[in-house]
Amino acid sequence: MSGLRDVLADWTDYDSAGFELGRTVGVFTEDQSFAEVKRMFWTDGYPLGELLVDMLDRMTEAGVLLRNEDAQYRWNPGAPRDTGSPSRQES
Repeated sequence: MSGLRDVLADWTDYDSAGFELGRTVGVFTEDQSFAEVKRMFWTDGYPLGELLVDMLDRMTEAGVLLRNEDAQYRWNPGAPRDTGSPSRQES
């Protein structure tokens, strides 16, 4: 099994990237195909699909992934190994 870094080495459409993230975190099993779950990414209102794409966006904000204008993601080859200090929310 390869990690997300390997799977997203090249530009990958948002739905496929979300699917691979879901596999990485254990939401989807290795034997599930994208065709079985694509509706979660293509239809509004599926919380799991929205969550996985939100996670991709958060990883982009953190500098781990890159996102292009075609809504494709790829691993940032210059991604920091130490993402710095934690965010602080003011009360």
